[in-house]
Amino acid sequence: MKNTPNIFIRPAVPEDIPAILALVEEFVVKQLVLPRNVGELQENYKNFLIACDGTGAMVGMGALRPFGDGLFEVRSLAVSPEHQGEGIGGVLVRALLEKARSLTPPAKCVFTLTKRPHFFEMLGFVPVPKESFPLKIWADCRICPKRECCDETALEFRLES
Repeated sequence: MKNTPNIFIRPAVPEDIPAILALVEEFVVKQLVLPRNVGELQENYKNFLIACDGTGAMVGMGALRPFGDGLFEVRSLAVSPEHQGEGIGGVLVRALLEKARSLTPPAKCVFTLTKRPHFFEMLGFVPVPKESFPLKIWADCRICPKRECCDETALEFRLES
């Protein structure tokens, strides 16, 4: 892994929507994230954190989606290809976990479905059955083209003490 460059994390603003869509599309094509659309991002951009380099350019992003009762999902995690391997993904996930802790009331559990479970395990997430998140399955998995042959692993990070 390269050294993490001078990165700062900030909340997304409406002006970030085109850049979020562009970065998401790169990962949709690789079937690593589900597609997002302008309307969805206009409603939910506040769920995103943006990683910026020293010039202020967006180099990565991730979202924290609420599911109610203290449950949140890390989703749409993406780092621009030219900045992968620099630790930016880990910085983003830790920032999303910190955001979850700072909510009122604080989050109890953060989960993800991913093709890269090892990355999340290095950050303290543990594998769990997908069925642990029925609202996620109802909301997203039912419309996913891979629903019958899912190749993602569910992991969770418990925030409760």
